[in-house]
Formats: sequence, C-alpha cells, structure tokens
Amino acid sequence: MGPVSAIAQQPVNILVVDDLPAQQVVMRTILEELGENVIGVCSGRDALKAVLERDFAVILLDVNMPGMDGLETASLLRTYRRTASTPIIFVTAYVDDHEMKHGYSLGAVDYISAPVVPEILRSKVRVFVEMHRMHRELLLRAAEREAFVRAEADRAVAVRARQRADFLANASHVLTRSLEVDMTLQRIVELASAGMADIAFVAARGIGDAAGGFGTRSARRDQQPAPDLASFCAGTLANAFPEVDCFVQRLLNEETADGEIAAIEFVTQRAPEGATAEGITRVSAFPLLTGRQRGVIVLCSFDGAFPVEQATLAQEFAGRAAIALENAVLFSTIIEGDRRKNEFLAMLAHELRNPLAPIANAVAVMGSAKEGDRDVLRWACEIIGTQVEHMVRIVEDLLDVSRIARGTVALRTAPVSLSVVIGRAVETSRPHFIRRSQTLVCDEGAVDTVVEGDVVRLAQIVSNLLNNASKFTPQGGHISLSTRFVDGVASITVADDGLGIDAAFLPHVFDLFAQADASLHRSLGGLGIGLTLVRHLTQLHGGSVECHSSGLGKGAEFVVRLPGTTAERTSPALAPVVHLNRTLATRVLVVDDLVASAESLEALLTIHGYVVKCAYDGKSALRLAESMTPDVVVLDIGLPDMTGYELARSLRETRACAQSMLIALSGYGHDEHIRRAMDAGIDHYLVKPADLSVLLNLITTASPEVDGDGMAAAK
Repeated sequence: MGPVSAIAQQPVNILVVDDLPAQQVVMRTILEELGENVIGVCSGRDALKAVLERDFAVILLDVNMPGMDGLETASLLRTYRRTASTPIIFVTAYVDDHEMKHGYSLGAVDYISAPVVPEILRSKVRVFVEMHRMHRELLLRAAEREAFVRAEADRAVAVRARQRADFLANASHVLTRSLEVDMTLQRIVELASAGMADIAFVAARGIGDAAGGFGTRSARRDQQPAPDLASFCAGTLANAFPEVDCFVQRLLNEETADGEIAAIEFVTQRAPEGATAEGITRVSAFPLLTGRQRGVIVLCSFDGAFPVEQATLAQEFAGRAAIALENAVLFSTIIEGDRRKNEFLAMLAHELRNPLAPIANAVAVMGSAKEGDRDVLRWACEIIGTQVEHMVRIVEDLLDVSRIARGTVALRTAPVSLSVVIGRAVETSRPHFIRRSQTLVCDEGAVDTVVEGDVVRLAQIVSNLLNNASKFTPQGGHISLSTRFVDGVASITVADDGLGIDAAFLPHVFDLFAQADASLHRSLGGLGIGLTLVRHLTQLHGGSVECHSSGLGKGAEFVVRLPGTTAERTSPALAPVVHLNRTLATRVLVVDDLVASAESLEALLTIHGYVVKCAYDGKSALRLAESMTPDVVVLDIGLPDMTGYELARSLRETRACAQSMLIALSGYGHDEHIRRAMDAGIDHYLVKPADLSVLLNLITTASPEVDGDGMAAAK
C-alpha cells in the first residue's frame, strides 16, 4: 500500500446531531463497528461550529430539535463551501411527505425513521464513508500528480539553467584561451553554431587586413562548409530576412551611432516556408558592442524555434564574445605597439650613432692634421656642424612628439604669406636635394595666399614632407611642390617619383613610429615621427593632410589643406642639381650610404697613408672591389640595395676579396647583428661611433704579411 492509500484508509469523521444525549449514545454504539471517528453535538449551532473545524464523511441530522431544527441546519450547512456536498441523512420519528420533499430539496441524501435499525444505519453510513474515502484518495493522488509534474517542470528548468550556465562557462573559458583576433572570431562562431544555431556568422568592424575592413567568420553545426557573411547578406538575408539584413548593415555601418544600435537588444525574423534554398527558417542577429568594437553575431535555424530563454542565452553569449574580442584587439594593439617601440628604440640608436661616427672621424682628422691646415679644419667643422644639426633635428622631433602627446604645443599664430612658408621649407630641405642630385620643381599657384598660423611650424610641416620625399626618391629623382587656393582653402602638394607606398601600409603612414620597411635594408634613416608631426601640426592649424600612392615604385603624393584668404599665381622655382666630388684613393674600400660618414672616414684613413675608395651601395662596392682588390673593406650593415651581410657574402665569393679583412661599422649593436655578421664572413664588428684607434689597429694588421685575428666586436 502506497503512502496515498495509507492516508486514505485512515479513519474518517462522522457527525451526529441530536438534542437527546441518549440518542447520541445509541448512534455511537451502532456506528462503532465501522471503526471511524463518531462526533456528537446537541444542536444545529454546535453542528455549524463542528464543520468549520474538520471535514466529515457524512452528517446524521435529527429533524426535530429545539431552536434551530434539522431542516434549517441543513439549509445553513449547504451554504458552507466545506459542507456544500457533504451527504446529510435525516433521522426522524415521523416522516411527512411534504417534509421529506423539503428535506431532499435541501440536499438530504436519505431519511431514516427512529427508532433506527442498526444494520440499515451502518450499511447506509458505510456507503458514504467509502465514497468519502475514495474521494479523499483521488484528491491526494491528484495533488501528488500535480506535485510530480511541478517537480519535473522545475527539474527541467534547472537542467536547462545548468546547461546554459555550463555553456556560458565553457564559452568564457574557450574565448579566453587565446588573445589572437582571428582565433577569437573562429571560436565565437564555433561555439554559437554548436550551442545555439545551425549556422552562425560573426563580423567585427575595423579588424580586417585593410583599414576599415571587417573580420568575418562562419560555421555550421553539421561541419559542412558555411557560406561567407558577405554572400549570405547579399543573397538569403537581403531577400528572405530584410529586417535582420537592415539591422546587420546598420551595425557594420560607420555612419550609424552606437547609441542607436544599443537600444535594440536583438532582431529576429521568420521567413515564409520555402523562402530560402538552404532551408533556413529563422534568423536572429545580436550586436557585439564594446567601448572599442562594433560587430554582429547572426544565428540561423532550420526549425524556426527560438524560445525566449535561448534569446537570453544568445544575448549573454554576445556580451561575453564582445568582451573577448575587445581583449584580443587590445592585446594585438599592445603587441603591435611593443614591436614598434622596440623597432623605434633600435632605429633611434642607429640614427644617433650614424652622425656620431663622422663627428668622431672629423675630430680624429683635426687631431692628425698639420698645424695651420685651414682646409682640413674647415672641412671638419662643416662635417661636425652638419651632423650636429642632424642630431638636433632628431632631438627636436622627439621633443615635439612629447609636447603633442602632452598637449603643450604653443602656436604663435599670425597672418603669414604661404610663399614665405614655402621659401623657408625649401631652403631647409635644399641640402637633401643637392646631396642626392634630385630635382625640385616648385609651382606656387597660390603665391599671395595668406594663412593664419605659426610660420615656424608651418615651414616645419612642408620641410618634413620635402625631406620625406627626398629620402624615398632615388638618386637623380624628381620632386614637385605646388600650392593652390580654392574656395577659401589653401592646399600644398608634395609629390615624388620615388619608392611609393604599399596599399596595406598607406592607412598607417601618419602613425607614430610607423616604418614601412623595418629591415636592415632600410638605410634611409628616420624614426617614423616626421609624418606624425605633419599630421598633428596641420590639425593644430585647423587643417588636414592626406596621402596618396598607386603602389610600390609609383611614387607618393601628400596634400596639406589649410584655411586661407587670397590666391595669385607666381613663376615656378627649380632647385639646383649638385654632385659631390671627393679625392680618389685605393686599397681600403669604405661602403656606407651615409655620405658624411664615408667621406670623413676616407679623409681620416687618407691622412694615415691608406689608399681609400668609397661606395654608397652594395652594387657599387662590388664593382669597385673588382677593380681595386682591397685589403680591407669597411662596410655599413644598412645599405639601400642589400644588407651588409649579403654584401659580405658576395665579396667573399669574388677573387678580389676572398682574403680581404671585412670590418662592419654599423649603428646596429645587438648581439643578433654581430652573430649574423660572423655567419656572413665578416671579421670584425664595430658599433658607431667606433673607437678610431681600434679601427686603425685592425686595418694595420690587414697588410699582406699579417693575417687577421678572426671575428671580433668592439663597442
């Protein structure tokens, strides 16, 4: 017997209402054999109180009682909810048909004449007791079933809640295992397709290979190839799910404010039956919004079901995915910034050592020159002055960047003629063009234009652009500078026919410390801050600057636009072309693309009786080596056409330099550079500015009778 049956078989209550105590005793005695709880009361009022306290299976009610008779009591009992259907058996000594009819209308189930027959009374009461017991068992079983169903529902809810919690916990764990942007995107769609959709897409703005591009990924639950988001949007999404397509396009549109999207938690739409060839019936899109990123997760379903709890799960997942994606983007930004910082520090050391080398050489020449040799002293002073100016420019650029970062740049603004700005800038940059035999063509179509600004800073903007053009334009190349004035805007255009800019690097050309070529081949120098200064100084003057290039080898063009007032044309100016000539010498070959460094070392070695020739790139060095058969080759590592390592290998393969001493003289001083030099066949590695006594001692040991000492490095 189960617990419900056991409860149902417990004794039930029987109420006996009679004003005669003796009659109550008779009733209890007759009903004792039933084994139930027999409760007796003496009046109708007591009966009403009793039914309020407990339930009764049957009520035996005397008709004739003083005060409230049985009929009146029955009438009141029927008004109580608890006793509205409780069986009432009237007990009376006299049965009148009219009275019986009235009793039955009040809900009586039977009449028993007094004196009662025990067997008949017990039999009738037993029937109602069993009916009450069965009814009670049914109610208990119904309650038990209801409790079971409720428990099952609660368990199912708990299971789904646990599954959602497990899914989100696993998603958080998976998404934080990698801080690579591509891997994070891939894991987002894999998790979404496995746990929430049959096909999932993710797209994030501004993290593609090109600036302003999109990082996108897609995945299917059945592991089949999934379409890319662009083709899916252009086809299925646009045709069958226009509302979702509109939402996706707004999310990925640069012109849409984030606040407009944040108000919409997600969009879901069901397509008409058979509307898509892939069998997709429902698509939902959730925004990926963080402080830095904007993207979207698109979930596609084949069955069309999308309960509220799944929408909540998808929203929570989208929030975690957005955070993971932002962390990955921030990490990649940090890594990229650290890489650029390391490259900048290495390049800064290189750029500072390069001018120190000719300064040290010039000082040594001055110390070795004959007393009163004014030509040597004048030459040395020019070398030192030029290199000091170069170092001053480097330091000033660094200070300018620091001032801009701290917002402490102060402009001394005044109306200034654009022609004055151009004149100062051309004069500042003229030595670059002369040294590289380049032609500068000026077309000042806005000669009389007046701009409001700081003449020193404006000239710095233009000279930085001219210096940059000269640096990336080969020997004998052409550079043009033009000015125009249209609709209150003065434009300054600097164009060249030099190396050009790769399309992938073009969006980063104004970034701080950005270098298109960070390899050792880049002998053009620079710290990657000149163009950054151009952009910031232009913006401080209320203007803008942009860069255009058709690609590598096709030159570049920079356009600065500033507010102006007037414009008139003037005749173009042409920069002179100057070739530098130095004394020829032999036996020691100096290879350095920095002319001042090569020439000062040439002068020093010549004073000490060595025969010296200079080359400024790798190809020239190979040709000179064949003709002069040098005993010593002093070479720089960063050359315009090849690295010093490649030049050393090529020299070792020639008969002219197979036994020559190779000495590297470079601004790069890391252990990795020295190791690579040793592998390339270089005998000694000196870091600029080198100890000249060490260099001279090494060259002295390179006479035909003396063998070299092997690999050495001095700093």
